Amino acid sequence: MSNNEQITSSDNTHYLHHTFFEPSHSDTVISATLLIVHGMAEHSGRYADVAQFLADHGIAVATYDQLGHGKTVKSAKDLGFFGEEHPVQSLLKDVIVMADSLKARHPNVPHFVMGHSMGSFIVRNVLKHHARNFTGAILMGTADANPLIKVLLPINKLLTKAAPKKPNTLFANVMNKVLNSKLNNRISSSKFAWLSENPAAVEAYEADPLTGFDFTNNGFMTLFTLMNAGLHKNWAMTIAKDFPMLLISGENDPIGDMGRGIRNIANRLDRQHFDHVSVQLYPHMRHEPLHEQNKEQVYQDILGWINSNT
Repeated sequence: MSNNEQITSSDNTHYLHHTFFEPSHSDTVISATLLIVHGMAEHSGRYADVAQFLADHGIAVATYDQLGHGKTVKSAKDLGFFGEEHPVQSLLKDVIVMADSLKARHPNVPHFVMGHSMGSFIVRNVLKHHARNFTGAILMGTADANPLIKVLLPINKLLTKAAPKKPNTLFANVMNKVLNSKLNNRISSSKFAWLSENPAAVEAYEADPLTGFDFTNNGFMTLFTLMNAGLHKNWAMTIAKDFPMLLISGENDPIGDMGRGIRNIANRLDRQHFDHVSVQLYPHMRHEPLHEQNKEQVYQDILGWINSNT
């Protein structure tokens, strides 16, 4: 594991906190790489376990904290704020910067990318123009198109213009309430119960000072912009039909409409003649399969899919 290199954005405006995961044993042969793009209001450190597992099985991994997240922010007041100058473009460019850095370390192997939740929306936007940079993509905890986004986006554009750095507690609370309302059994009383059926994982999320923060007006505007473009029914039309994709989610994930949204995406891609799309839905898991009690099975399935496409 290494994070000594200085990696900056393509326009040198910000530094990206990052970590490269290598095998624990020097005789392990690297067969592929994986770049992990984390989700909303979390950070790359939450992926360290799966990253090291994959590295020890020959998949070199890079993780990083996005703008407005984790240790990439300069101070706590910047959490949930992506920047006033072209935030969407900055997030997309950062994926390519990190992917190129990982490729430079392991240039002669297949390269994969995985985005979780908001990270999946970012990856979907990146793939529209840069799918050739990767051998395949994993979309975890993703969503299908939502007409409500077209209503929320203009509202957030106005709020962002007036007060870009102001945390939008109202939007954050409503989002959590709506997502929790879809659960058949909350198990936990936490407002973040929709994240996981594993109470210990929810408690750890609540206790982490770098998770669960409210997005700013700028943050929600950026999120809804990413969703508006990345969740469109024709988002994948510029991608080669044989490009491997894995849709992976909990069957009880409200973001994926309790599995229905994931099936809708897969069926639409099938109708659009994509022939290398796989779906993995886990019963009794919610939005974060990598933090459920049976997470080791998810690790193995990700490893198996990458190996089957190298």
